[in-house]
Amino acid sequence: MHLLTSATLQPDLLAKKKPILLLDTSLLPIRSLIRYVAADAFAGGAAGKLPTEIWLNIIEHARPEKPQHVAVQPTAIVPWKYGSMLHCRAVDLDLGTFDDKAHVEAAERWLQSPHTYDQEQRESENGIIFRGAKDTKNNNNTTTYRIFFPGVLPASSSASVPAALSAPDCLFTAITVPDVISWLQDGRCWLCQGKRGICPGCTMGKAQKFDAHLVALRCGVPLACPLCMGLEFMFQDKPFLEKYFWDEPPPDEKAARDAQLRARWGELGYLRD
Repeated sequence: MHLLTSATLQPDLLAKKKPILLLDTSLLPIRSLIRYVAADAFAGGAAGKLPTEIWLNIIEHARPEKPQHVAVQPTAIVPWKYGSMLHCRAVDLDLGTFDDKAHVEAAERWLQSPHTYDQEQRESENGIIFRGAKDTKNNNNTTTYRIFFPGVLPASSSASVPAALSAPDCLFTAITVPDVISWLQDGRCWLCQGKRGICPGCTMGKAQKFDAHLVALRCGVPLACPLCMGLEFMFQDKPFLEKYFWDEPPPDEKAARDAQLRARWGELGYLRD
């Protein structure tokens, strides 16, 4: 997933596809505080006169220990003073259990563009019917959010708000199934039981459903889990295990693979605990 910022905000694309986004609600109080500081500074109030170091200390103490993510869908983007306001509503996702590779790929297409995906399935006789995705138009969750994206300050503005007080980004786009498992399902993965790797020869055929099997089957081969680590990452991991299926890999190549695994764990937030 990728941060959605003022620079990457594409109103037309969001309005057309209405993708599922992840919102870190734990950062919203800090963003509200920083908006207040900025607005008061522009108006020449006391907040703008307070030293930056003090505001940074306040914000640091207000920063949450752990993120809290919810799935949201954009409903509107409206102009706002000094920027844009993105209106979103919370979405109750029901993505099923991700039984196989086809289901995972279908879920990720739906996450990127629910309306487009639903339309494609209606027009296709042989298309994969995505089981379990709730129609967001009939979503019962009425929680709404407004996310401010600052724009370019007018040249006539004499206010000066330090860059250090910029609001932390809290909205993510390009959501994948591993992101959903990590951030919305607390990392619970039925395929690997939270180990982040599987032994293709010990899954009683489950690995084959994700094309996660190796050329030869042997126990004790730790392949990256195709579900909670991602199909693409699993396919990148397979050649290494097939190359060194019977032989011990060189220390430098083994270290490089271990670093890639750890980087992926960090990217998906599995190291946060």
